[in-house]
Amino acid sequence: MKPLPDLHPSVSSYLRQRLLAFQDGFRHNLALLGPGGSGKSTLMQQLLGDPSLRLTVIACPLQLDSVPGFARRFAASILRGALRVSRDLPLESLVQRASSVAPKTAAAVQQLERYAGGHLQAEAFAHTLDVVSVLHDELKQPCVLVLDEFLHLEDLGLSHAFHELGKRVMTWPSVQFWVTSSSTCRARQILRERLQLLFGQFELLSLGPVEIAAATAWMHRECPGLKQAPLATQFLLHWIGTSPWYLSVVLKRMSELARLKRGPRLTEAVLFDAAWDVLGSPDGVLYQWCAAQVDRLVHRRDGPLAREVLIAVARGARTAQAVAQQCGTRRSLSEVLQMLADHDLIQRQGACWVMPDQLLACWLASVLGSADARGMRDRQTAYVAFQQALQAVWIQWLEATHQPLSERVSRLLLQFRNETVSLDHKTGRLPSFETLAAQRPGRRGETYLVADGDERRWCCLVHEGALNESDIAAFEVFCRGQSPRPSRKIVVSDAALELNAKLLAKEANMWVWEPEDANLLFLLYGQPPLSRS
Repeated sequence: MKPLPDLHPSVSSYLRQRLLAFQDGFRHNLALLGPGGSGKSTLMQQLLGDPSLRLTVIACPLQLDSVPGFARRFAASILRGALRVSRDLPLESLVQRASSVAPKTAAAVQQLERYAGGHLQAEAFAHTLDVVSVLHDELKQPCVLVLDEFLHLEDLGLSHAFHELGKRVMTWPSVQFWVTSSSTCRARQILRERLQLLFGQFELLSLGPVEIAAATAWMHRECPGLKQAPLATQFLLHWIGTSPWYLSVVLKRMSELARLKRGPRLTEAVLFDAAWDVLGSPDGVLYQWCAAQVDRLVHRRDGPLAREVLIAVARGARTAQAVAQQCGTRRSLSEVLQMLADHDLIQRQGACWVMPDQLLACWLASVLGSADARGMRDRQTAYVAFQQALQAVWIQWLEATHQPLSERVSRLLLQFRNETVSLDHKTGRLPSFETLAAQRPGRRGETYLVADGDERRWCCLVHEGALNESDIAAFEVFCRGQSPRPSRKIVVSDAALELNAKLLAKEANMWVWEPEDANLLFLLYGQPPLSRS
């Protein structure tokens, strides 16, 4: 598979604006967060490799390491930035080549060798960071320091690693700091508690799903048969579009199968067979990756329970009570749920738990869960069970794709069972409703839903497309005419609200569910997310 193209062009454009602003003297430190395989490192490499930038780029990928190992890795990154070379070279070679371009920096790197024996680790770490300052003073050019997977600084065994980094974030105005992390929960905590400093605030960016237009063009190049299979393309994007790596693995196998079958077009069967080969079969790359996510927890305390909890959440258990019923125990459950959240395997939304990674959820429910429940060890039996499970996901997605948004929201409201969730920066309870009535106000793509239950009424405005102020105003008039008055006014849209419409809705005390909020609820209640265009 060729190197991935830019599948997040709007994010790339925004980051480039930040780079150009830094060239003009306006510094914004950035933290780019997203799950493993979401394309963070690729995006950084493409963006910072632009030779037209008037910046010194120091890009250091971190890993589990000792302080001396970190010092050599970091020093090599500094020298590559000084020399503007991207390929890996031995540190000694880099020092030799840098001696004519940045002799003071090369000398500072050589002085780090006195820490090679592993003594004075705290001093070694601080002096290693300070080589950046030496390079800046020598070249008289602003620097961008990129720490890829920056949480590995915790693995150095230094209690003050982030404190030392934070001091330099505050006192180096000519260095723009970029950090990335695949551990989004832990990274947010570190940034909030240790690195959100008065003069060094980090702007947090989350790398979400790939962008449809860029990803579709790339998918069609990698697997030409998909051009005649638009539904398969859309399904892949909405099932595993959060991970370019997932997509690349599945596409590669689909291309291989299409060549082997020599059929005139790519069929649904090819997609399912490719998914089995990479995800359902124990030999598959994605199977092994998913298994590794679970195996790393098994040897911890309460590891077996963590495994059962993951399967329960993947099968649709939303609350701690529902998880306990599936696992058969409440002992240590809250600690296990929090541990899984800390490892970014599940997310907490109010009192509910959700697994955003649909591919991992599919593997847990249809492969690991099925093997445990049925004692399956026979490959053919496992193949049939996986195909049936994926077929069910496909059919459910097809039905949801062709269903009006108002019908999907109606079904959602009737699934509520007094759960508490966090949406739109609010935490609220989702009451159980007994009856639901729909009214159409006459505007295209718009439906009013009136849900009653437990002596309370909810009124919902469901709108397909962009909402404007007049839509909100008309809905407010409708709500005022209700008897009894609604206890909640909900606005649901499959497109982001215009700013003025959103402000008006907030002023009228309406609970706004934009696509991200609606998709969270759909995932919680076992429905496919909204189609993206």
